[in-house]
Amino acid sequence: MPYNWHKYCHRFGASDLHSSTHDHLRAYAGEEKVERSIAWLLDNGSAPVRYMTLLRIVGEDPSSTEMRALWREAQRHPDNVEMFSKQRADGSWCDGGSWAPKPSYVPQGGCTPVSPRYVTTPWLLSVLGDAGYTVAEPKVSKSLEWVLSFQRPNGVLTECRDPITKEDYDENPRNVPCRMSIQLAGLAKVGAASDPRVRRSFDVLLRWQREDGGWVQEGHREGTVAPYKVWTRSCPWVTFFTCSALHASRLPEYREQLRRGLGFIIWHLNQKRKADLRRFYWHGHEPIRELVMLAENGFSRDEPAVENLLEWLEAMYNERTGSYRYNGKPISKMTLREDGGDPRVMKYRLYHLIEEEWLTYWMTRIEKCFL
Repeated sequence: MPYNWHKYCHRFGASDLHSSTHDHLRAYAGEEKVERSIAWLLDNGSAPVRYMTLLRIVGEDPSSTEMRALWREAQRHPDNVEMFSKQRADGSWCDGGSWAPKPSYVPQGGCTPVSPRYVTTPWLLSVLGDAGYTVAEPKVSKSLEWVLSFQRPNGVLTECRDPITKEDYDENPRNVPCRMSIQLAGLAKVGAASDPRVRRSFDVLLRWQREDGGWVQEGHREGTVAPYKVWTRSCPWVTFFTCSALHASRLPEYREQLRRGLGFIIWHLNQKRKADLRRFYWHGHEPIRELVMLAENGFSRDEPAVENLLEWLEAMYNERTGSYRYNGKPISKMTLREDGGDPRVMKYRLYHLIEEEWLTYWMTRIEKCFL
């Protein structure tokens, strides 16, 4: 049953969405543009989008009777049903669907937590977390246990279950944040960051943070992996995933490390040309999701990259409806050279991002914080 938007308005002193008695709602939402977008989301969004709008933008209590009812409806949404239909008995995933094409290959040793890309467990946990799922759901909890079965005694998350060696007890392990940051992002998004085992992995990851605020693989520090050059700065790709994990954790003790990581990201984005940056997926990271993190962690909208991205995205805003509509090319026609990724990559990266209801949801989160 759709959430009663007019009842919501009444709770804040407004008997009708377009009446002149919106002072309380206006104070709560900030400005008319954000109000209109919230109204559009609650009137037109699917159950998952309405639920996330009320949870993350409006601030509703998820334990309320109406929110619990809406969550039950969200769980019945075809996207969610399809995703869980592909989950394996052990709690893992290694299959395609509406979120990504079926994998064209499976590694010789079988599926790992993050390989093949976009169809394995942490990749799907990120999508499920963005749609409101947490480890309170038994199927999600089972996937958590599967991912943590790859954890070594020192907290490093790997992709194999080889016999434990002396190195696995080393409290200062080799710097390997790339795949580990993806795993932690998926776990954090489903609310597992407070699990002591997950925190142990976070502690290792945070020890690898560099002076510029970012993270980089050991092989790039040594020049032993492609492009076989010694990096003097951090990697935006791994820093994006690490910041996503820290942000999703919602743990205050990680806030300073998160802000330092976001500081590196905004520095990196500010170096780029306007035209190059105006895209939904770019060199391994996602500007809209970065905008969410920057907005929700107190960064200014006056930063050149933020101002540039908002100018580009706000051109997609429909003032009459309050929604944002994607105006780019179809995913099937995207290329690595022009768009940053081919259709296989972009199907996952743009999933629950460019659809009108989801784009409006993300942009409303951003705009509300930047008021």
